[in-house]
Amino acid sequence: MLSRRRFLGASALTVAGGLAVGALSGCGSSGGGDNEVVVLGWSSYVDPEITKMMSDAGLSVRGVPAETDQEMFTKLKAGGGANYDIVFANCGWSPTYYKAGLIEAFDITEVPSYQQLYPIFREDTALPYILEPNKVILYPNLWDSLALMWNTQVAFQPSEPYSWSAMWDGQVPKGKVILKGAPEDFLAVSGLSLGVPKHKIYAMTGDELNSAAEHLAQLKPFQIGPSDDIFANAIRSEKAWIGQASNLAAAAKLNKTAGSEVAKAVIPKEGSLGWIDGMQLVAGAKNRANALSFMDVWSSAPVQDFLYQTYGFSPCNRESTERQIAAGGEAAENIYSHGGDQPENAKHLVFQGPPDNPAEWARAYDEIVGG
Repeated sequence: MLSRRRFLGASALTVAGGLAVGALSGCGSSGGGDNEVVVLGWSSYVDPEITKMMSDAGLSVRGVPAETDQEMFTKLKAGGGANYDIVFANCGWSPTYYKAGLIEAFDITEVPSYQQLYPIFREDTALPYILEPNKVILYPNLWDSLALMWNTQVAFQPSEPYSWSAMWDGQVPKGKVILKGAPEDFLAVSGLSLGVPKHKIYAMTGDELNSAAEHLAQLKPFQIGPSDDIFANAIRSEKAWIGQASNLAAAAKLNKTAGSEVAKAVIPKEGSLGWIDGMQLVAGAKNRANALSFMDVWSSAPVQDFLYQTYGFSPCNRESTERQIAAGGEAAENIYSHGGDQPENAKHLVFQGPPDNPAEWARAYDEIVGG
């Protein structure tokens, strides 16, 4: 793969030569006469390299960095359209933004490059940010799924159809389960293993939530992997036999490092947790037309390739995905190991977001699992 620095040097002129902000001048009123767009997003999405690409395409980006979905939601709620034009989010948060009146539903065809997206990411109303085909509250960017992962050399091997319930199998010794993520992820997976429908996971409450917490507590003492490397090392060394990995590609990466197959990762029959991130159009944005232009530039080949080379997650952009596969080598291998060539897998995901009752979830975890 190209390094970030080499890629940036090769791509800046392409961005400048291939895109024109004026193409969207009729898409809405803009409060900024100088092509300004104010973007609230993760630090990695408003860093100087991406801002430079946008500048070369004619946009003056003022990035406001944040580290979490919760932080961005709180900042937008405080500032609104007076201060921001775009806010990034994981799509599981999009309904919360929309219900609060903080973002606008828009016709995705207002962004000329929308046809580059896989149809599922702009038409399938099972995804939480799609209100109807091509009417969205988030412009999709990258996606990934969590996975059930296990060591293929140990005595216990899950059988098909694979299920999250394998982590609770009596053949798995106590202390040999490892989880990667946050408490709400662990409770959500426990709910899936008990048969709670995907669309009801974050709405679990009362007895149903307590049952998921009690079920999770049966895994104690479980390990928590604070990083992907620590998680992978635990699986490889047999310190852990099975667990919840942060992404579907974790096994392929571990096998490549080990030089042989020592692990396998799957999306179980119940589905899995996952995410689609992207850009939301702030309600009442002063620079609406420029915000749509930002989405269009973001979809360009240079920016998409930069994102893939830098972060390695699957693009929602079909043209970008096909470009990585055509390149072959590590770029193509990574697409396949993440399942990026199978966008229909997104239908099997529960998109990470805030529970309907965060306080009740925190109590259930602390009192039942942590107690």
